[in-house]
Amino acid sequence: MMSINLVWLCSLLVLLGHKWTDATDLSQCMSALGMQSGVIKDDDLTASSSFEIGNVGPQNARVRTEREGGAWCPKEPVTREPTEWLEVNLHVVRVITSVETQGRFGNGQGQEFTEAFLIDYWRPKLGKWVRYRNITGQEILIGNINTYLEHKQELNPPIWASKIRFLPHSYHTRQVCMRVELYGCPWTDGILSYSMPQGDKRSPEWEFYDSTYDGYWDDELQRGLGQLTDGKVGLDNFRMGYYDTERGQGWVGWRNDTRNGQAIEIKFEFDKVREFTGVHIYCNNQFQKDVQVFSEASILFSVGGKVYSSEPLTYTYMEDRIFESSRNVSIKLHRRVGRFIKLRLSFAAKWIMISEITFDSDVAQGNFSEESVVLTEPPIQKDGSAMKDHQDPLRPELPIPTAKDEDQTYMAIIIGVLMAVIILLAVAIFLIVSRHRRRKCFASPLVGKSALATGNGCPGMSSGSSCGTGGSYKEAGTGSSVSHHGGTGGTGHGHPAGTVNAHLHDMDRLIQLDAEPYQEPYHAHTPFYSYSTVVVGRNMDSDSAYEYAVPETGTMPLLTTSPPPPPPPSAPPVAPVTTDTFARNKMYPTDDSRSSKKSSQKQESQTALKRRLEQTPVPEFPRHRLRMLSKLSEGNYGAIYVAEADGINEYNSKITLGKRLVAVKFFSPALSEKERAELQNDVRILAGLEDQNIARVLGVCTVEQPLCVVMEYSEHGDLNQFLKTHVPVEAARNLPPTVKTLSFQCLLYLATQIASGMRYLESLNFVHRDLATRNCLVGKAYKVKISDFGTDNEAYSADYYKLDGNLGLPVRWMSWESAFLDKYSTKSDVWSFAVTLWEILHLAKSRPFEGFADHRVVENLSHMHVDDGLFEYPARPACSRDIYDLMRECWKRQESDRPTFREIHLFLQRKNLGYAPAAAAS
Repeated sequence: MMSINLVWLCSLLVLLGHKWTDATDLSQCMSALGMQSGVIKDDDLTASSSFEIGNVGPQNARVRTEREGGAWCPKEPVTREPTEWLEVNLHVVRVITSVETQGRFGNGQGQEFTEAFLIDYWRPKLGKWVRYRNITGQEILIGNINTYLEHKQELNPPIWASKIRFLPHSYHTRQVCMRVELYGCPWTDGILSYSMPQGDKRSPEWEFYDSTYDGYWDDELQRGLGQLTDGKVGLDNFRMGYYDTERGQGWVGWRNDTRNGQAIEIKFEFDKVREFTGVHIYCNNQFQKDVQVFSEASILFSVGGKVYSSEPLTYTYMEDRIFESSRNVSIKLHRRVGRFIKLRLSFAAKWIMISEITFDSDVAQGNFSEESVVLTEPPIQKDGSAMKDHQDPLRPELPIPTAKDEDQTYMAIIIGVLMAVIILLAVAIFLIVSRHRRRKCFASPLVGKSALATGNGCPGMSSGSSCGTGGSYKEAGTGSSVSHHGGTGGTGHGHPAGTVNAHLHDMDRLIQLDAEPYQEPYHAHTPFYSYSTVVVGRNMDSDSAYEYAVPETGTMPLLTTSPPPPPPPSAPPVAPVTTDTFARNKMYPTDDSRSSKKSSQKQESQTALKRRLEQTPVPEFPRHRLRMLSKLSEGNYGAIYVAEADGINEYNSKITLGKRLVAVKFFSPALSEKERAELQNDVRILAGLEDQNIARVLGVCTVEQPLCVVMEYSEHGDLNQFLKTHVPVEAARNLPPTVKTLSFQCLLYLATQIASGMRYLESLNFVHRDLATRNCLVGKAYKVKISDFGTDNEAYSADYYKLDGNLGLPVRWMSWESAFLDKYSTKSDVWSFAVTLWEILHLAKSRPFEGFADHRVVENLSHMHVDDGLFEYPARPACSRDIYDLMRECWKRQESDRPTFREIHLFLQRKNLGYAPAAAAS
């Protein structure tokens, strides 16, 4: 009962924390300011010049108004260098969100209009005219296309101004005329400006600057307004919003180590002395990326701006390392009075990121004089932080209205209740995490090692044990710290980035993780089938507790490898390769009495799905109907042949179209009975896969020895060789007409099909582990099917980094966590897909990281492992920016930041709309 109450209270606190107070609602700030209606008087309109002041002077520049000449027309023709201007004086600061322009109709006689224009604006605190730029950095705004139609456009970001000028612009010298209207609302917040240090760079790619700040950019920002007051808040993912088309729509961020641990100081100036009741600071809290809400905020007040109150209001924020979401931090200011406010924000982590700051205030009633400067020795601060301004402790404080007795009693009760709740939550979380950690370290049935590097484990256990140094865990496919043979590898906080963190969506998930022993899906990589035969219900019901598949104990290892030779000096240390085990899978039952009914239903549905696949009937195919054509490869479980089969049904049909190409995988006679039984069980599961972009199991031959499996094959063989025999359409202009070509749209069509097949495997939580063009087949009409026939093909031996004489790793296609943590998931397949897409766009003429030796590729991946910012991405192929952006998204360090195959397929499908493949691939 207590746990339920804690979950409810925690959820309530989170919801309250997400509430955003927007002092100026820009969605409602769209009223006409008075050009057409006449609220803006003629005396408020001026111009640099007029062709004829009485007929086409500035007083006639009112949209949808036919008066005198019908518009304002400057005396001189306009050019690319605008010098003529029309000025509108609003007298007080307004928020201007849209502008509207119109040409001169002149009762049908006018022929002049403005195709483009610029905007300058003035605000008293600025003391200068500022040229407006939109979020893309463009100064030139689109005007009119004829003399009579109006053109209205939104200003993003909006403008805070008391005067505004329109400057006509033309690419060719011409006579122009224009009429205008302004849209916006009063600026009621009263903020004239804020000053602060400019934001910092996080990497060469992301600058967390206040890019829309319109004041002075010196050592720090002064006397302007920008992102912190624009009425818009950033997304939870702080990297979103910093693309070319959305510059300035995200966060302002400061880095701790560049400021020697000093607090960030932001100074606000208001129009009048005000009485403040609250401040709302919208902060980011992606603690896995070293971004957290400030640890402490100190707020100081001043009337004159030179001397601030000696006793600041101090607010301490309790660290949140559970919910990675942005939140509004509200601080009560208890009716403090001032015209200037200083916010001092102390770092809780490496970064502080803020998107918006608003104040609740009213104009203070009464007379207030500026504080006098008293030269006295500043008091010693107990926290050691430096204060720029200090006040004589003998000088009386600014007037502060006292709260009523009942308000103090009410606040005391609230604070007492919240403190009790916080203490209970802290105790509950500590007990849960401690118990869960003990279970992970001492009750886990699986202990393994990583592929290329060992991590720190629990005392007395191997380096791949399921207890990382950080003691935090994730769900399947999102970075678990559980490691076992052939499965996902151990992670922890043993490396600087601390890649493993508890990504919990609510307290109920945390309690369920404690109630049920965590087990990763078993991703057993076998040379016979390169994608795992594991089915779990990850996509069936994302809100329920998860059940996981683990290998059955006592399975006979099939491959035992010796330690690899010493790596080259430039490569990172390589750990010995562990035994690669192929095993049957069973559902791991939970024995905790607290397992919910929903979890039991979940287990039943997963078990039923796995049982359905295992019970899929695999048709017996007569051996005499197979005619071997050529040997494809020699796998660890037997040879693979390309053959011609007669009498096999087409996909999802009972129709037989005669002879077709198939691949035949033979079981080695040296396999034991147990190994053979396990392979047959695996074949039954694979036979249940039904997708047009997956190479299916068509049948088995068990009557004669050796046993074999018949699988789909395609007319044009593997995609890698198919691409190499073609050239891009653009490069074939001077080549003979017999040269085979592929268009960019066709290449996207091939990649879209691969994404579709992987989306199907993702829905069943199958992990391929070796996705590349060599493991895809191409048939008629460019039909692609995902397979694994290239894994053991001798033609591609150079694609595998040989750690010893037998086993190699496709490091050029592997994600960093697969290479260094032996962790495979659908998100590691997403990484490999992006490399495969890179291959396709290069028509397989180049290998990924061409020019890098294998050990250099491993060293490059190690930079992503330690997160030092030195990882070198594959160069951008000949493609549009958004396609390369997709690849970069797939190569994100954090698995949770990478897209799903469903999202990838949807994106590529839209990019490929309207493309119809040829009847046959030539």
